[in-house]
Amino acid sequence: MHKYCKAYHVSAMRQFSDWAEKRAENEDELSDDSIVYLWDDFTVVRSPVIPDKGLVFDEVTDAWKDFCLTTLQFSIPEDLRYADEQIQEAGDAQKDTVEQAPSHP
Repeated sequence: MHKYCKAYHVSAMRQFSDWAEKRAENEDELSDDSIVYLWDDFTVVRSPVIPDKGLVFDEVTDAWKDFCLTTLQFSIPEDLRYADEQIQEAGDAQKDTVEQAPSHP
């Protein structure tokens, strides 16, 4: 499930040596000034609103991740990362409580 994305110009993405854009037949070719969105799972799409449509790049390799983290400086902002950790911890605590509750015959 996607939790965070960041906008970039396609020109920045095209710096990656193994960059290969995907597009559906009805989609226009992207220009260097086009905006695309890099998701936290390192896939790239045309729209952050409809992430399942408009897939531009999904060849997620260690080299791609490294490019995103170092060259593009992609990272989830600290406050969002902290909020997500708090939500996960609360969910885990609730799950543990449910699992430890005695069952009734």
